[in-house]
Amino acid sequence: MLFHSRLALALVRGKVTRTRACISSIAGAARRSLTDGIVCGVGLVATALAALTALVCVTGCPAPPPPANGSISVAWSIQSPGGLPMSCEQAGAHSAALRLRSRATNTVVATAFPCANSPGTAQVAPGAYDVSFLLNEADGTLLGTAPDQAGVTIVSGRLTTLAPVTFTFGVTPKSTLVLRLSTGATTNCGPGSSGGAGITGNTISLARVQGGCAPVIFTRQRGAEQRGTYQVNCSSPEIAPCIEKDETLTTMLDRGSYIIRARGKIGVLECWVRDDTLDIPVGGAVTRTLGLQRANAAGCPP
Repeated sequence: MLFHSRLALALVRGKVTRTRACISSIAGAARRSLTDGIVCGVGLVATALAALTALVCVTGCPAPPPPANGSISVAWSIQSPGGLPMSCEQAGAHSAALRLRSRATNTVVATAFPCANSPGTAQVAPGAYDVSFLLNEADGTLLGTAPDQAGVTIVSGRLTTLAPVTFTFGVTPKSTLVLRLSTGATTNCGPGSSGGAGITGNTISLARVQGGCAPVIFTRQRGAEQRGTYQVNCSSPEIAPCIEKDETLTTMLDRGSYIIRARGKIGVLECWVRDDTLDIPVGGAVTRTLGLQRANAAGCPP
């Protein structure tokens, strides 16, 4: 009897143990399922947020704001060619203009002040500039200039004061223009049979964009050899002996924009042509090579 009681008790304990193990296993599985679900959900949310952020930054993020402008200030006065002081009214001057050429981009920023309002101050983007000065009438006619100031640095949020300038009324320095004529051939003047362009003569005309011929005289030079001059005559261009690729033509020009037309003739035919625009500054130097192109004229060699 005692044996049977003990056996029954052992069986009951075994069932209880197995039941507890089963319950523990089920609870563990439930916990793992819940945890995995939470981790998975958090991962999905994080991924979605990252994708949304990337989309926004690609399509909608604002560009960083440009640096704040700096300021530039300059005072000016006017004098006659003899060195006597003049007022804006005496000179007929309307404005004092500044042209700031960026050393980084070569672009020009222009600003002007009423002549009587010296000194003048203007905002300018930060950077390094070369500054030129012009004294103008109301219609833009140039009355005088002052020496350039090079390497002027404008700093964001700061005022840069230029050295005072003195405009010399009635004295406008000319600029030097140096031209070269070139073709795609080995030489301009050599015969086509040996790779040259075969040009026998050249004509050049030079006119102001606003109208009117500029009848300047070019000095021709090839190395150390002086080769005479060329007189511009727009209505009846002079035919010069062939101008070679290594030859220079030099003259002096007033500030302004010009249209230049160069022709290379083979006999009486204009077989090489080039039209171009020249922008001439005040008191500077411009060097330009005009690349002549073959003309599709009857009788010209291909």
